[in-house]
Amino acid sequence: MNILFFQNCISPHQMPYINELHKINDVHNIYVIVPEVNTETRKNMGWDSLIYNNNNDINFLVNPSLNYIINLFNKYNDTNTWGIFSGITSFPFVTKCFKLSLSFNIKRSIITEPPYLYNHPLWQHALRFAIKDWRFVKHIDKVFLMGDEFIPYYKFWSRKWDVIPFMYCTEWKERKDTIKPNNENSKLKILFVGSLSYRKNVQLIFKALSLLNESEQQEIELGIIGDGETRKELEQMATLIPQINILFYGTKPINTISDYMVQYDILCLPSLHDGWGAVINEAITLGLYAICSDHCGAKYIIKKSNLLCGSIFTNNNPNNLSEILKECIIKREQIRNEINKRIEWASNNIKGNIVANYFIRHLEK
Repeated sequence: MNILFFQNCISPHQMPYINELHKINDVHNIYVIVPEVNTETRKNMGWDSLIYNNNNDINFLVNPSLNYIINLFNKYNDTNTWGIFSGITSFPFVTKCFKLSLSFNIKRSIITEPPYLYNHPLWQHALRFAIKDWRFVKHIDKVFLMGDEFIPYYKFWSRKWDVIPFMYCTEWKERKDTIKPNNENSKLKILFVGSLSYRKNVQLIFKALSLLNESEQQEIELGIIGDGETRKELEQMATLIPQINILFYGTKPINTISDYMVQYDILCLPSLHDGWGAVINEAITLGLYAICSDHCGAKYIIKKSNLLCGSIFTNNNPNNLSEILKECIIKREQIRNEINKRIEWASNNIKGNIVANYFIRHLEK
């Protein structure tokens, strides 16, 4: 099997499993084909995708000419070759490569996030798909969908489509120690990591905390890593709940985030919409208990863990989130005692080699 990945940049949330594919017997040649190594946005976030070039078992092609890509399709022009396209309607480079592939006898799969419902309702996505993308349906053999919520939506478009629930994954980081971050009487420590944008909806955490009674508030500490348009609003909201110690760390280098995470019990991601939310993976990998809204794709792995690894609340519902936080205050010792259980679950379910084998199994079906 030969696998050609087409992406808008070298994806830090796909490379952890792509790096493992060469260890699988049936996989021969692997290519990652991108217009640029890193987008400006990811550079500003601290991502360094150049580190992946150390894997000599992967062929990286950065901004190749269209003739070069045509020659590549000619070289692997058979049904043992898979073209894996991430974002065929979002990124012009990936769209061009997908269209070029239609002249060749390869198999095709797309990797996609669910419809982006933050700005547009589902019926508008469906209308756009029917008008612009329907013509491509017959050329796609498999759909790897982030999470499992929208499987019926994608199956609606083609009976032949094999729609497979999938996930992003992150680089595995060993927790340097397994010491509980707090003693049994200490405060429950909650962390948010991400941009302070309206979409990330960090205000909801503050609203939920304000619904707790004073004694419950005194049992909580909150850390905020990130910066953005809502920071001043959040700082003002923090003054309204003085019983809670709230730390605004600002933006931190990506490679230091894990050092902050292990000082906390819980990671909370209250996004109004997140196609995935890889910070959930990172937190669970380090043993944290993860809480997210039901509009985050990464809720899939929390469900998959049978709620060992976290809880899910109704989108933009401060009362629901507040109730979950109350439960966490009560069961904080259990949360701390299950750090190693969550790390073990992550190792067996969301580590790069596990995702790689899952990916190949479904390509071979």
